[in-house]
Amino acid sequence: MMHMSECSFQAYSSLLRIMCTNVSIPCSDRYNAIYNEEDLHASLINLSLNGFYAESGMKRLSVSSGRRLPSGSWVRDRISSLSEGQVKDMMGKAHASMLDKLKEFRIFNTPVTVAIDYHKIPRYDRAADEKIVRSKHEKGTCRFECYATLQCVDEGRRAQICSQQVGCFDEKDAMIEKLVTETRLNGIETALLLLDRGFFTIDAIKMLKKVRVRFLMPCIMNDGIKKALQEHIEGKRKSLSRYIMGKGEHAVSFTLVILPRPDCNDSQKRYLLFATNIHEGHILWNIHKLPEDYRRRWGIESGYRDAEGVRARTTSMNNAIRLLYFLYSLVLYNAWLLANLIIADRFSMHLTQPVIKLTMMAAYFGMILMKEMPAG
Repeated sequence: MMHMSECSFQAYSSLLRIMCTNVSIPCSDRYNAIYNEEDLHASLINLSLNGFYAESGMKRLSVSSGRRLPSGSWVRDRISSLSEGQVKDMMGKAHASMLDKLKEFRIFNTPVTVAIDYHKIPRYDRAADEKIVRSKHEKGTCRFECYATLQCVDEGRRAQICSQQVGCFDEKDAMIEKLVTETRLNGIETALLLLDRGFFTIDAIKMLKKVRVRFLMPCIMNDGIKKALQEHIEGKRKSLSRYIMGKGEHAVSFTLVILPRPDCNDSQKRYLLFATNIHEGHILWNIHKLPEDYRRRWGIESGYRDAEGVRARTTSMNNAIRLLYFLYSLVLYNAWLLANLIIADRFSMHLTQPVIKLTMMAAYFGMILMKEMPAG
């Protein structure tokens, strides 16, 4: 238990140092000021770990600890002084610093399998904002704040690598280009990019080929794909074949993979159909491993749920606050991976599954925060 506590303290110290170094939020420097920037980040970490709103959350923390802590309004007012541009710039540097910390454990020395997904945060206000996207009705609203994230889905190195806020006019091909480019700028090499069928469009596949990244995604059963499947059933098309989607200059080609699903009797659902640009020789070498490779994409779903669990809540319409809370959650998620890597290194373990759960890390961090923060 002592080793776990020490490793958690080491991860927490790295997190706080990274935040205080890269995310400079103005605080009073007067001689009679009670709280400083370190206390502000400690408060933000605590609010995030507990999924609290600023005002009620700081009150609950103050009551539970029996200490006078910064008020929620003090925390919120400090953040409100930032612009969206400042938040993006500073949190981007903090995220890169945390990735550099993870790199010290050599988890990115070999190419990684990654996935891209869109994550929606419900919005219940009526603000007219191009950063709010409309989608199918869910959780009492059809308006959402949306982020595209790229995450490593390999066991033992499931880091949140980069993210982009998605506006109502942003296309998926542009998001692919930004995320893949940022991943490379972070010095991380991609072995395979997994996507859901929402990216099965001509423009998205063109962009994937343009940025020269190997990809794998399931096909949407449109008329052309249904025809190709029927040709395969009739013996006129092989399991691996070149498929052209679209016409003329707008067309794009890729490798269509058709695999039987033995546990299904439905003629249409009895096959798995994937679009990819993996070299046919590599596919044929172990073709039945393809569905197993794709199943790793679900790692980003669990990764999003975990990151969502360490995001502070707000009803504010200030985009800088909302953006900071979301990006903070991604850095905290990576701090969780850092804590596990420190523990694995301490005990000479090969990390495949988390040694310490996120809830346990949150509890350790909470104890450290209450001990470190001065009583006002």
